[in-house]
Amino acid sequence: MKTREANLFRVVAEMYEIVNINYKMIPEDLNASQKGFLNEVYNSLGGKQDVPPLNFGRWDIVTKDFIIELDEEQHFNRYRKKTLDSSLYDNYPWFDIEKYKIYCTEKESECKKKAKHGGYWANASTEKQFGKASEKGDLSGNGSPRWKQRAFYDFCRDLYSIVFEIPVYRFSVYDELIFKGNEIGLGFVLEQNNIPAINLFINSKIEY
Repeated sequence: MKTREANLFRVVAEMYEIVNINYKMIPEDLNASQKGFLNEVYNSLGGKQDVPPLNFGRWDIVTKDFIIELDEEQHFNRYRKKTLDSSLYDNYPWFDIEKYKIYCTEKESECKKKAKHGGYWANASTEKQFGKASEKGDLSGNGSPRWKQRAFYDFCRDLYSIVFEIPVYRFSVYDELIFKGNEIGLGFVLEQNNIPAINLFINSKIEY
C-alpha cells in the first residue's frame, strides 16, 4: 500500500469498521440501461473487446457501509474526463463531478509526469483492450491504453456504486481543505500524515 493511501487507511480504520471484502461485478448484475452506459463509455475510449471487461481489481478502502477510492495523479486526464461526461453521472451524489472534470483538464500534465513510462503507459493486456500505444508521452494518436483502462475501470467502480447502491466516495490528492486557517491540499496532508487534518477532511465528506 502506497504511503498516502496507507495514511488515509489508518485514519479511516480508527473511525469506521473496515471489512476485508473485494466487491466485484459481472454483466448479469447490470440492467439494460446500465449496460448501455457501460458500452457507450467503453466504445468512446476505443475499446476493442466485444464485451467490456469488468475485472477492475481491488478497492482502496472498504468499510461496512461505504467505499473510499483515493485518486492520485495518474487518474486525471482526457480519458477520465470522457468517462465523466456519461449520463451515469447526472446527479451522482458521492463526489464532485465538475471539480473532477477540472482536475482532468488542468492536471493532465501531472498525470503525464507520473504515468508516461513503463506499465503506467501500456502493457500487453491494455493494448489488447484499447489498441497499440503511441510513443510514450504522445497523446496525439491512440495515446495510452493503460490510461484508458484506468479511466474505464474508475467508471466501472462508479457504476458499481449505482448498481448495488453502495456509496463510493472519491478523494482526490488535489482536493483542498481549510486547516487552522490555511488552505492545503489533501495530497500534502496525506504525505505529512497530518492526522487532525485528515480527520477533518473525512468528516467533511462522509455522511455516516
